[in-house]
Amino acid sequence: MPRNRLILVIATLALAALMPVRPGLAAGWRFANGQAGLWADGAFNGLVVGCGEGGVSFDFFGFPARLEAGTSYSVVVTVDGTARRLRAKADGGQGVGSTLSATLGGQEAADLIEALGRGRKAEVATPAGRYDLPLAGSSKALDALRRSADCPG
Repeated sequence: MPRNRLILVIATLALAALMPVRPGLAAGWRFANGQAGLWADGAFNGLVVGCGEGGVSFDFFGFPARLEAGTSYSVVVTVDGTARRLRAKADGGQGVGSTLSATLGGQEAADLIEALGRGRKAEVATPAGRYDLPLAGSSKALDALRRSADCPG
């Protein structure tokens, strides 16, 4: 029996190796439409960073909870063990859940962008729950954001 199991395992692994990988399903960071963020399953998911006249916006979403629109909440972003607390306002949400938006300026925005670009792992904690934020590709995406026309400095 052990020999038959070994043959079955080897055959299964060989077949799995021949199956095509669908890269579109892998989560990674991307720059698109003037924004940088985690891209998964064909759309931004979890965090989008954008630049505008008021500063750098950080939009957190992807959780099912509905938060009271217009109310400020704390969002804690922890990158490689260093936590940063942001004040973010909830919108009314479209579809499932709400979006929490924080706008930062100056050195505070630059520091968070730098941390996200250099970091290995991040966690976002909101009143609606916590989630891990993969940072694969974040450096390249955030560099493209910094070079975009809408991004200050």
